[in-house]
Amino acid sequence: MSGALSSVIAMSMLMLVTVLVFQIMDIVWNTQVYGHQEFTRRIEERQATAVDVESTSDTTTDCLTYTATVANTGDTIVTDFTEMDILVQYTDSGENQVASRLVYTSNWTISMSPDSRDPNAWNPDETATITFTLLLALKDNTRGTVVVVTPQGVVDSSYFSCICAVSDTGYLSPTAQAADTGGDGDGFESDPTNAFADDASSATNVGGDGDRHRFYDYGISLKSSCDISGIEVRLDWWLSALGGGNSIDVELSWDGGTSWTAAKTDAVESTSERSAILGGSSDTWGRTWSVAELSDSNFRARATTNGSGGLTYYLDWAPVKVYYAP
Repeated sequence: MSGALSSVIAMSMLMLVTVLVFQIMDIVWNTQVYGHQEFTRRIEERQATAVDVESTSDTTTDCLTYTATVANTGDTIVTDFTEMDILVQYTDSGENQVASRLVYTSNWTISMSPDSRDPNAWNPDETATITFTLLLALKDNTRGTVVVVTPQGVVDSSYFSCICAVSDTGYLSPTAQAADTGGDGDGFESDPTNAFADDASSATNVGGDGDRHRFYDYGISLKSSCDISGIEVRLDWWLSALGGGNSIDVELSWDGGTSWTAAKTDAVESTSERSAILGGSSDTWGRTWSVAELSDSNFRARATTNGSGGLTYYLDWAPVKVYYAP
């Protein structure tokens, strides 16, 4: 009896082990099949993925922030941007070699415009703008490399650079002002901040022959490698009446108002608003300027009203334009 029982137990154990072995083999098989299918899927997805970094450009004068225009030239939709990588390699302003991975949302962002199809997804044939900010500024007049890596591991790269180009700032308005010594000492005593914008209101100087007024904080921002080729001051002004040899002078300061250039004069009298242009694209006002001398702490423009007869001077706008080149 005991022998028969032992045989039954042994047979049951054998059957149990056999079942377990087959289950394990089935799990292993299914895992291998799934792994192979997933591998095949990834290979196919990778083969269907392609991007093209078409161009890059710097967006600030401090050589820190850039944009890259990147086209999705494959057949894969990218939805999880946290799985993407943006890598940069360059020489910073301290002559250090930098190679770093930028962090999504902290150091780089992506946008599609227009993004009417599947919002917040980067679809095939869509072009994305990737804005990235370096941790340390790129050295002037050098270039670095940006690498865009998709979630599938597909990459493309392009150079980015911080190089001064021939251009100008456009007209920049002052945001600060103060009366200066001269005349009766009150400058444009009525509404002087009206000279901050090109509009229908004006600053007024009543009977102020010889009055002087400073305008500053123009927000001039240039790459440090740029040379200043010219400075232009525009005055939109007019008089209450003609006669008396009336004019307006402009001087520029590079050290906060301690020193001034020789004056330039507009002597065309008018009782209606007109734009006087003093200086120009190749006029440096008798000196060589550095970029630092154009900062808000240093640069000043001073207007002086000249004449006789106690007329009223009106000044609508006093912007500055800076021309620069490599």
